[in-house]
Amino acid sequence: MDYKRRLHALPRWAPRVLAGGVPLILLSLLRCGSDDAANARAHDDAGADAHIPYDDDTERLEHCSYEAAPTRAVSGSPTPTTLQAGFASGHLELPIGTPMGGYGARTTVLGGKGASIAVDGRVARFATRFIPSVGTHDVPRVDALALEAGGESLIVLRTDALLITETVVFAIERAIAKDGSMRGRVILAASHTHSGWSNWIPSLALVPGIDSPRKDLFDKVVAIHADVARAAIAQLAPARIGFAVDPTADPKNEISHDRRTENDDILGPDGNTAGQDKDHAVWALRVDRSDGSPLAALLAFPIHGTRGGEHNPLVSSDAPGAIQRSLSQRLGYPVLHLQGAAGDVSPGGPTGRTACPDSRRCLDAPNLEVVGAMAADMFEGLIAGIQTHDKLALEVVTRSFYVGRAGIVTRPDGRELYYPPPGDYEADRILFDESGIIASPLDEFNAPHGAALCGKLGGGSLMPLPGTVGLGAYASCNDVERLAPSIAALYDLPSVKTPVCDTTRATSSAVRFDTGSGSPLLLLSVPGEPTAPFAAYLRNRSPAGPDRTLLLGYAQDHVGYVLTAEDWLAGGYEPSINIWGPLEGEMVLDGILEGAELAWTPEREDPERGTSRFTEFPFPELPAVVPVVTSDHGTVPTQAPATLFLPDVTSPLAGAQPDALVPRATGVAHFVWLGGDPAVDFPHVIVERETSGGVFEPVRDSRGEAASSAGGAVVLTYTPDPVNAQAPAHHYYVATWQTVPPDTLSMNAPALPYSLPLGHYRLSVSGRARASTGTVGYVVSSQTFEVVAASLTTAKATRAAGNISITALLGNAPGMRALRVGSSDQNVPLLGPWNVTVAFATGPSKTMKVTPTPEGQGDLALNAGDAATAINLEVRDSAGNGGVIPVED
Repeated sequence: MDYKRRLHALPRWAPRVLAGGVPLILLSLLRCGSDDAANARAHDDAGADAHIPYDDDTERLEHCSYEAAPTRAVSGSPTPTTLQAGFASGHLELPIGTPMGGYGARTTVLGGKGASIAVDGRVARFATRFIPSVGTHDVPRVDALALEAGGESLIVLRTDALLITETVVFAIERAIAKDGSMRGRVILAASHTHSGWSNWIPSLALVPGIDSPRKDLFDKVVAIHADVARAAIAQLAPARIGFAVDPTADPKNEISHDRRTENDDILGPDGNTAGQDKDHAVWALRVDRSDGSPLAALLAFPIHGTRGGEHNPLVSSDAPGAIQRSLSQRLGYPVLHLQGAAGDVSPGGPTGRTACPDSRRCLDAPNLEVVGAMAADMFEGLIAGIQTHDKLALEVVTRSFYVGRAGIVTRPDGRELYYPPPGDYEADRILFDESGIIASPLDEFNAPHGAALCGKLGGGSLMPLPGTVGLGAYASCNDVERLAPSIAALYDLPSVKTPVCDTTRATSSAVRFDTGSGSPLLLLSVPGEPTAPFAAYLRNRSPAGPDRTLLLGYAQDHVGYVLTAEDWLAGGYEPSINIWGPLEGEMVLDGILEGAELAWTPEREDPERGTSRFTEFPFPELPAVVPVVTSDHGTVPTQAPATLFLPDVTSPLAGAQPDALVPRATGVAHFVWLGGDPAVDFPHVIVERETSGGVFEPVRDSRGEAASSAGGAVVLTYTPDPVNAQAPAHHYYVATWQTVPPDTLSMNAPALPYSLPLGHYRLSVSGRARASTGTVGYVVSSQTFEVVAASLTTAKATRAAGNISITALLGNAPGMRALRVGSSDQNVPLLGPWNVTVAFATGPSKTMKVTPTPEGQGDLALNAGDAATAINLEVRDSAGNGGVIPVED
């Protein structure tokens, strides 16, 4: 989770090291607990094995309940057999106003910026201590790929969310099949967008980054995922499958780049140097129908979803969603983006917004399209070139394992790293022995209930660990036991007992794929945000070997950033999200490898033998949101209120209807209507074009999907009236459409954004409202408006001997779609090649081709006589945009 605050960089280490944000504190504080020998013993009591370096009977986890894993019959060795596959997709529609997670700045308590970055004074009806979202750039998606072979099933669910926890996975398993048949057979992976709905996620540990979790929203999300999964199962049919791996993807770091400098000089426990760069490993999976036509594909490429910053109020799938849209449009079938080792990776690409009205209207959607286009260019061949096979042996192992202070980490050389029992002592301040190896036990982590906000080298602490003042990454650690009650009170949480029960386990899945046509592959899910050194270490220790191991990040659970011990000790921002100190990441790694070893054997084993799950999540008792009854839904107001939030301008609209004439590419159509309470209404807006007199059809992209508010073609925003009412009487919605075709920018078709067909259009809306008779549907459409060719706003033609220099710009644009690589909202050039028709004082005109610069400047070569007599130029692009420019001396 990226709360976006960079901390101090680490100097180069010596072998022997001696003493040398409020929102982040909030995130870590609730990942608290006395998770020591008592935790491990509770793990044993549930039937699981745990390594404990000390014993203490004084504390037990009596406030937590665990469910022992059922005993499963095993069915021999899996062999490649006929494969069936199905795919389905849906949208994660939660009420507009549901908060977005990932940035602690969005909170309104303990120094958060919420009050200053909120768009207006609207009440946070669906939030507790976070500011509300105000609309959608695109609607978060849920996609499901179901596989079945040899009696084994697997459903891969990909969701546009900041993160997921194991509680979500377990609930979806039960919702798909109440008989328990899907237990351990569902992999849920988050896209890690920082502009996704957040407070449906069941976690007390992460509340300061997601807000207090709401049970009603959680139930809705689980139902949506289960519906999509069941739809994929219903589509099961004979299929083919294949894989591809590229260990050196994006070699120039154009799409994404390493953001963590602290680990540049850090070796992994196995000596890997991956910290010098980001993780470049990418893998892809494609499933074809039995006739060879592609059904769907997966692409695992690490990139953070952080292009939408803390000030952005629009829900968005961010960079991961942009990559998914671009690849799906390029290849013509669904390509699901999955995460890899993105814990230390930020999105790249040039800035697409250079003239934002203000920080709340500055989502860099053009950059997202450029990143997506670059990814499509880079990975189209990898996915399209996969050779598929009609048989598959599939083995899925899903296990929950202990994470906590009592765990032991075992390195490949047999060395054990652990924390000593908590006690009344101070650290010896020796982090490494004389040979440069971590000194064990790690007595600096004397934190019976965990530690928060570690990592700031030499930084201060409100409640320091004994003997760690000024001691590297430990210096900023805070003992969380004393802070947790205050944080619980701030977020209206139930009394938080330590340890927080859901943090005593983490869940991971391992999947063995064998097509019988080469060496098998092993997919390993990581329950958090893996960094490059961790990813390299995991692959190197995988029983399949690094070349046959497919890493899937942000899946099945979330423990924060997943670091090796050396990487944690390097300090910086990432350790601040971690609770159980430098060994937590390698505890997770050991748990992952337990499942990996089982999946990799040629026999089937009981996948959950010896494990247990935390069962009961204590949702806060938050007041229900009662939908407001309306009678004006589905109507168009006579005028647009000045209070409306608009995504592209700060000045009020002149009216509720679009302008009669809207230029293509640089123009925008706004449509205002009255809808239902967001508690029941999630309007769907479609762009329609008149095909004959009074007949309108949806505008569709290359895959046949309608241009809509779901897919990013139309921005949807909502404003209550009165704006500060707890139960608003009226609900205003605005559809904002920049007149660009629905297909996103493609490097192969740079003229596409300027080529929307001319003609008459309208925006059509369908929604729901709570009427006096119950929940009802409504439909409403805008007035018809005409899309016309874009005209030049800045143009100049200067005469010289034998030459005319031309500048042709289309001016400024809303900035919600990419028009080119670079700024798409200011000084947009007329794209070349130009057709230039020259009119002379005497004689016939001439038409010539000119190739301008990317800035919209070109030279027209003429003989001296023609140059002297030219009076004006008509400059047009291939779609007819442009205009007439008088020639000046």
